[in-house]
Amino acid sequence: MKKVIKRVIAAALCAAMLISAGSAGAMAATETDCDGNCKHSPVIILPGINHSPTYLYDENDQPVMNGDSQIGGTLLILNEAALSGSAIAKAVASVLATLVLQTNVGLDKVAYDLVCDLFSIQRCDENGDHVENLKTQRWYHSLEHMTEDEVDWVYRMVPMKSLVDVIGEDHTYFFTFNLVGDPMDSADDLHEYIEMVKEQTGHDEVTLLPVSLGGTILTAYLDKYGHDGIDQIVNAVACLDGTDIVADMYAREWRLCDQYLYQEFIPQIFVESNDSPTLGYLINTLLHIFPRSGIDALLSGAMSGIIDTMMVNCPQFWAMIPSYRYEALAERYLTDKPVLKARTDRFQQARLNLGKNILAAVEDGVRVNSIAGANLDLGEQEYTYFNIVASAEKVNSDGIINLSSTTMGATGAPGEKTLKDVEYEKNTYCTNPNHNHVSPDNMVDVSTAVLPENTWIFLEQHHEVGNNDVVLNLAKAIILGEVTDVNDNPEKYPQFNGSCTTKYIRRWRLPDAYNVLEKEAKGEMTLTAEDKAELNAAIAEGEAVIASTIADQKKVEAAEDRLNNILHKVGAEGYENIEEEESFIDPILESILLATSKASLFLLGGGSLVDRILSPFRALFDLAFGGLFE
Repeated sequence: MKKVIKRVIAAALCAAMLISAGSAGAMAATETDCDGNCKHSPVIILPGINHSPTYLYDENDQPVMNGDSQIGGTLLILNEAALSGSAIAKAVASVLATLVLQTNVGLDKVAYDLVCDLFSIQRCDENGDHVENLKTQRWYHSLEHMTEDEVDWVYRMVPMKSLVDVIGEDHTYFFTFNLVGDPMDSADDLHEYIEMVKEQTGHDEVTLLPVSLGGTILTAYLDKYGHDGIDQIVNAVACLDGTDIVADMYAREWRLCDQYLYQEFIPQIFVESNDSPTLGYLINTLLHIFPRSGIDALLSGAMSGIIDTMMVNCPQFWAMIPSYRYEALAERYLTDKPVLKARTDRFQQARLNLGKNILAAVEDGVRVNSIAGANLDLGEQEYTYFNIVASAEKVNSDGIINLSSTTMGATGAPGEKTLKDVEYEKNTYCTNPNHNHVSPDNMVDVSTAVLPENTWIFLEQHHEVGNNDVVLNLAKAIILGEVTDVNDNPEKYPQFNGSCTTKYIRRWRLPDAYNVLEKEAKGEMTLTAEDKAELNAAIAEGEAVIASTIADQKKVEAAEDRLNNILHKVGAEGYENIEEEESFIDPILESILLATSKASLFLLGGGSLVDRILSPFRALFDLAFGGLFE
């Protein structure tokens, strides 16, 4: 009887959601053939920051178009009208005046106004509500009823196809939420969504898979609705206690010393984008024709525009601030915004309660595991522009989110340090004193995490764990119950693993190799017996790497090279020029520009040639006449 009542209530909630105008893309509920009798609970993915398509509508709920396309996006929705001819002309005039006069001529204001206009579509008011009519697309059905393009997009965002092949697309759901929303409101939406999934599948419980920013929605949900109806939770690099990247942005704290700004910052961005720092070294040198006051004004104005427009009034961005930094920043920004502060305080309390809520769920039989990356500086490897924040080398992270956040409390030594350099209380939560929760490199101690026996660490693994199939294989094994904790099968699923990048093999090399075999079978290509044997062997090696549970970058590179070589040899499309050698001029040019960059920094320091020439005269002027202006 109790189950019948719950199903009736769930059906009513489904109906309420489906007639609501609150989100775009609602569709009729569907049923599966399972009726709750299979052994796999349905999985609901709570995705990351760039995974929720959101669109702009007018006051009549009609789509706002830009040509043939609706204005929207999965991350930033830019107001392209801000890039008008007059705005660009004003910016160029300010840059030229600053360059000619060698002092800031309104660059901070120009940058601020331009950025505010550019990000205006996603601005929030002082109560924390988005000003424009934004609607996030939500799929009120499983992957089974998505279009082929939608399913392909989901697999690119969260590459869990091997898991879905087992549990079925009819048991896989993708929950979305507005980037400029409120995680506590998103928790309400998730509660209704869970009830809908249970109704559609016949299951009484669901599995939640929070990925990155999805961790904030999990945190809010557990505090507001508890854990009833949840079978298991698998946190994948989940943002459970913020990141110092966002906190530093609010605090406006940057690494702006001369060595970093004029030598290291820009080249590392170019290395990430095209594997070469050469152009970055050239820009380093050219920066010295621009006054330091102009650079500082440009950076300050642009960042202030982003912070004031998108971040200060947005509850979801406040949810990305670590709890230990919340109070100071709230006092700085929210003292005159009582409604917004009440909302952000509510999430802060949910976050402070997370450990207690997780332990209560585990006590009631909910399986909870966390997978995290470690031992990187903020902004290391990818998204290197984040390396400019002041905390970059001060916390142990996966390059984007603090280790302590993705693990619910594990301790990590930052930078080049080890645990002996960190003061902390060991074994805070460890239930098995005989198990060693310290990483082999002595940089991570999981004994301080809420669930040390269920926390898995990939050392040197960047936040983009979808690039590493070993991580995906672990998540799959946990969800399917093939491994229960770090003591279960440590040889196959060690608590401390390595890092590797397998996505190129999974997404391109193997599909291209399968395509060659398919063409050969159809008579569209001819392969010699030797080449076909090598292609099959290369495929087998690539498949073995993809199926591995131990990260080994050398094996990955060997498998990728083997596939590249045979695909090149048989004439596969796109592999014609893989043996093209680098021009002998490139390393010479890189060396020359690196030397020029270093020399410019040594001779001029932080600033331009004019800055260096005028600085003694400015100092004398300040000494002689500065008091007159005080």
